[in-house]
Amino acid sequence: MIKIDTIESFKVLKHYGIHAARSKIVDSPEDAIAFAERRDSPDPRFMPIVLRGSTSGAASAALSSEDAIRRAYEYLTQGESEPKILAQEVTDAGTDIVIAGRTDAAEKIVAVRTAGQSAERMIPLDSAGAEWLASNYLSYHHHGTSEKARRMLEHLLLRFSEFFEHSAVAEFRTTVRLHENSYTLLDAAMTAPRALHLRERLAPHAHDRKSEDYHPAGRQ
Repeated sequence: MIKIDTIESFKVLKHYGIHAARSKIVDSPEDAIAFAERRDSPDPRFMPIVLRGSTSGAASAALSSEDAIRRAYEYLTQGESEPKILAQEVTDAGTDIVIAGRTDAAEKIVAVRTAGQSAERMIPLDSAGAEWLASNYLSYHHHGTSEKARRMLEHLLLRFSEFFEHSAVAEFRTTVRLHENSYTLLDAAMTAPRALHLRERLAPHAHDRKSEDYHPAGRQ
């Protein structure tokens, strides 16, 4: 199995319309500071960031100065011969959940997990399956959650189902932060039996996504 790191996993998920927080693997405090300063942006403000360690995956507190970034980087790289530190733009507060997938006896299964609870379904998910998973989670953790929040989570789960169904990925694990009416992908890792080659997807207003191999009948 090939392990696919965080940044490459983000690229795969973006291909399926699942967007992550702005992130970069950094190899020095200066690299992390440049990421926070957004030197390649037309608006080069210093943006608060977090750093995530390559071993534990634990995130630092929000870092809003060069000194804070240097201290956090030094702490996270202690004892690491080849550290891989993920710098990430600070994300608004919300509820973190795990959306994961596994292959079991040739069947692919997607799951929503939180502390003390897990709900899962085989893919491909249809609207009823996505509604069941979203409702199961939201009813347990968010009594009185709005219809808009439930539909947002359903839409996200359908995108994860599409990604898992149409890719060669065997397992994946992601951390997603749910906001009131949106979400942010914070972390992701995957394994696959071979290198991934992303096929061209349909434009948003093209014919149904499940008809990617469709060819019109009649003379061509």
